[in-house]
Amino acid sequence: MTDAVLDANKAEAETALLDSGGAPRKRNAERTRKAILAAALKEFSQAGFAGARIERIVKAAKCNIRMLYHYFGDKKGLYMAVLESAYMDLRAREAELKIDFDQPLDGFMELQRFTFDYFEKNPRFEGLLRNENLQHGKFAAQSRVVTETAFPLRRTIEKLIESGQAKGLFGSDLDPVQIYVTIAAMSRFHLANGYSLSATLDTDMSAPEWRRARLNHALALLEGYLTRGAR
Repeated sequence: MTDAVLDANKAEAETALLDSGGAPRKRNAERTRKAILAAALKEFSQAGFAGARIERIVKAAKCNIRMLYHYFGDKKGLYMAVLESAYMDLRAREAELKIDFDQPLDGFMELQRFTFDYFEKNPRFEGLLRNENLQHGKFAAQSRVVTETAFPLRRTIEKLIESGQAKGLFGSDLDPVQIYVTIAAMSRFHLANGYSLSATLDTDMSAPEWRRARLNHALALLEGYLTRGAR
């Protein structure tokens, strides 16, 4: 019997002893679930849905397959949980931004900085998105969570546009979807294609000074687009 299975069986035994305790048992179950999600995020981001192996996930999470299936049903259920959890984390952190709608240009600059920083610090989310797009987004398209959690972000962008236009700071033909796609593209493209671009252009795009210059470039482009045609 492997060490991972022994550890999982020990954890199950400890959990059973805590059945009458309520809160300790719940905390233990939540820790196990989070461990599975963390291990699955790494596996899916590196191998994609088809290439991911449940055996590697349960070994990394130090649980057994029965526990994984108990929480998530099957491989697809686990993948959907990972995908939705990743999107919810991004949206929750976006919601923490202190956006001042009376300062719409500063609000957009803050959103660009946040998005740029988030993708750089969460490479597994970037890998998950890359693999999801190789599948033509079929799982994301099945998730109401992925769509619905973006509603507050879209409304924030719309309100920033409205404020900027009312103050005469922004042009009149701004589309919130186009703007966010631009923000995301300027935050992700150099990461998703960094190795090939670095070789092609003989530039180390992983260097901190290049990343800082890239962010400044992104901010300048976004500001120029937002303010063009302003009265």
